[in-house]
Amino acid sequence: MKTCFLIAALASAAYAQLLPPGLSPATTPTTPAVPSTAIGPDTVVAKVAGIGVTVADVRKMLEFAPDDLRRMFQNNPQQAIAVFYQFRYMAAEAEKEKLDQKEPYKDQLDALIELLKQQVLANAYVNQLHDGYNVTGEQIEDYYAKNQSRWEEAKIKVILINFKPGKVGDAKADQNTEDKLKQLATESVLGAHTAADRTEEEAQKLASDLVRQLRGGADFAAFVAKYSDDAESKASGGDFGTPIKANSSFAPDLKKAVLALNKGEISDPIRQGNGFYIIRLEEKSVQPINDVRPEIVMSLRDSNRDNTLHDLQERFKPEVTKPEFFIQPQRYLSEPTAQPPAK
Repeated sequence: MKTCFLIAALASAAYAQLLPPGLSPATTPTTPAVPSTAIGPDTVVAKVAGIGVTVADVRKMLEFAPDDLRRMFQNNPQQAIAVFYQFRYMAAEAEKEKLDQKEPYKDQLDALIELLKQQVLANAYVNQLHDGYNVTGEQIEDYYAKNQSRWEEAKIKVILINFKPGKVGDAKADQNTEDKLKQLATESVLGAHTAADRTEEEAQKLASDLVRQLRGGADFAAFVAKYSDDAESKASGGDFGTPIKANSSFAPDLKKAVLALNKGEISDPIRQGNGFYIIRLEEKSVQPINDVRPEIVMSLRDSNRDNTLHDLQERFKPEVTKPEFFIQPQRYLSEPTAQPPAK
């Protein structure tokens, strides 16, 4: 019984063609609302030919089910259960008739079972290459030492100079009405959420001027209090709060600019959204090895798996000896002894 169902699982593309008459996929029936009750793995949810079907049975049914049966279950669970049990019954009857010992079914079964075995074991091998790879403490320390930049983090102070989005009148002359309306809607939303009333050019000019003064020795904290539009960091003297890490989700251009600074240095204005950030690096360090140990282990296991699979791909790359076969393979596969195409 298991054999025939596994064949169906392996040949999922042909599954729909094997459905008994009257069991083609149907639309989802309307399910009446019912009071919620406690349903556990051993709860019988249906009866098929007098046999109780539990939640655990359905879960097991779907575990190795082909995609067609899974989709059918999502659309119509009752129909999917019916198809599964009809297949199981027919497979059992075929075994009683010893059809699994007759040709061509025996050869088909043997070939499909062997292919399924190879697929399962190949997947197990790939998983073993990753999960079973033993990463040593020495490997972790060596990887950490060679990849310090991956775990750099910086504490910063910021000044944010906001600007309002451009007006509709700034739109390109060749924009159609629909594009202009979209731009207007966008600018209205963005404009409603900015505290500043500057143009982008004015904000950039102000930010550049502040950078010049700060590099000349101006008081950063005083400029934060006077100019910054970031209320949260402004309340703490410009402290950004969250460290900027090389592997964090901050914008790449922001991370690159911040991590290129030395302690006490002031960045050029960095545009982010509708504003320009002026950043002073307070402290730069590397995350402790214990904080990134799981990430290193995962990276080393990924590398072991990927390198091994790459080597296998190179090892088993076909060396073509008959190019004409690969130009028209179906011609030769469909004829027992196909002749070369006539010139």
